[in-house]
Amino acid sequence: MWSFIKKYPSKYWPWYISGFIALILTTFITTLIPIEIMHIVDAIHQQQGWPTLQPMIVRLIGFAMGLAVVRTLSRILIFMPGRYVEYDLRKEIHAHLLTLPPVFFREHTIGDTMSRMINDIQALRLMSAFGFLHIINTTMIYVLVIVQMVAIHPMLTLWVLLPVPFALLVIRFFVKRLYKYIKASQEQLGLITDFFVESVANMSLIKTYTAEQRIIHEMQKDNTQYRDTQIGLASIRSTMFPFIATIGSIGQIILLYQGGQYVIGGQITIGELVAFSTYLVLLAWPTAALSWIINIIQRGMASLVRVQDILSTQPHPQLDAPTTSPMQKAPKITLNNLTFHYDSATKPVLSDISLTVQPGERLGIFGATGSGKTTLANLVGLLEPTAPNTIFYDDIDVTQSNVTQLRSGISLVPQKRFLFSTTILKNILFTNPNDEKGAAELAAKRACILGDITDFPDHWDTMVGEKGIMLSGGQQHRLAMARAYAADHHVLILDDVLSSVDHDTEHQMVEALYNSPNPPTTIIIAHRISALSDCNHIIVLDDGQIVDEGTHDELIAKDGAYKATWQYQQMEAQFND
Repeated sequence: MWSFIKKYPSKYWPWYISGFIALILTTFITTLIPIEIMHIVDAIHQQQGWPTLQPMIVRLIGFAMGLAVVRTLSRILIFMPGRYVEYDLRKEIHAHLLTLPPVFFREHTIGDTMSRMINDIQALRLMSAFGFLHIINTTMIYVLVIVQMVAIHPMLTLWVLLPVPFALLVIRFFVKRLYKYIKASQEQLGLITDFFVESVANMSLIKTYTAEQRIIHEMQKDNTQYRDTQIGLASIRSTMFPFIATIGSIGQIILLYQGGQYVIGGQITIGELVAFSTYLVLLAWPTAALSWIINIIQRGMASLVRVQDILSTQPHPQLDAPTTSPMQKAPKITLNNLTFHYDSATKPVLSDISLTVQPGERLGIFGATGSGKTTLANLVGLLEPTAPNTIFYDDIDVTQSNVTQLRSGISLVPQKRFLFSTTILKNILFTNPNDEKGAAELAAKRACILGDITDFPDHWDTMVGEKGIMLSGGQQHRLAMARAYAADHHVLILDDVLSSVDHDTEHQMVEALYNSPNPPTTIIIAHRISALSDCNHIIVLDDGQIVDEGTHDELIAKDGAYKATWQYQQMEAQFND
């Protein structure tokens, strides 16, 4: 908590100090009003004339108007930094998420991360604004009101405040249970959000398999659990709030009983009894609001733990490496006994991979599904952290270089393509948004999608929809290829991007790829051997190991999975012709 306060709210101390001063004025004026009411009541009781009452009433009106001004000002001054804290947190968390390695996103769902970015940050804003405001306000109200009450009659003050310590003990009991339910509620909200995101994103799949009722049933289980937690949370609040509010009523009963005796005995006046009653009313709201304040603070504490879970996650280790010069040319890529495990898995996905790709050469990767091809592409593309002395760019260990600088020279087209919900032009020029349309046209031509773009009614301004839903699978892959071409790159990694296009389009794309005037160092993963036949070197993966390698002619000259697949695809092509 203190580290959070020092890092975020403390930056806006001028706002808090100004709001604190306004709160002092607010509380001070609030405590003066009962005194003025006391004088007015005593004046009326003593049947004093209008000349005596007039200045008292004018002062009371002045106090009320001044109270309205300073109370409004105090809330503006204290709520404002809460908004700034929310802004800073959301900006920092989003920036930090961009630095995290893939393992974080494998362990945290999208819905849970969204819940932390929205609900938990809002809870921290409330704690930074409302929580601070009411803690200070309640403290000052109690101090100043008790001082004024003691000044009127110390013993009566003791009598009317007798229920307060008992209330604090009961509140302490409720707080522990409140934190437990709030934390569970926020975690369950993250699960519901994630389930909802997945349901909406895969709506066509759900309808295809007529799985609506099953999805409703699964959603209902999470929703029921969340409902029960919320009911438990509401039961604590609904019990705590009336209980605290009752304390004020008990105080009023004690005041009428004991204070009435003091009035009869002449120890206090009617006006002083009215002042005491007014002070108890002033204490009623802060006392009743204790449950709300505690709820805000407990929710903020639970949210702080969830937000800190993101911020405390270590970023990609190579981000802290010394800054290196960006790539100026196609590099030589060397893998030396590369072995890789996913997170806590015991079996390695890749084992003892060693190979060299010369500058500007093309490496083909072939293998069955699950053989480790995509993992190898992600490692060479520097998406996954790797062990030292396993991957080298131009004989320099990548773990000793700044990963951001190295990535700036790499274009990787993943097997699971992703397009932004914007225009075709903005998708292609994603990495260089200030480039001219000519650069996008050249990239689209190389990716064999320029004709499709010109056929669209809105051409380059065509909206592709969420995740490219308005385009076919082949168009999405080719648009992703165009985006890779448009980016400044000296390494090009294609992860099975040719599988969703027909053979003629594949031939055109491969020809455009191989006829580049300044060829990058290229790694091509493909199941169609026709896309690999002109590679300088081809490796065959099986169960994370290189089981065969050579040129296309060398591999089809000997028995193995590569030759068998090539023969099958040749027969399939002849049959289709």
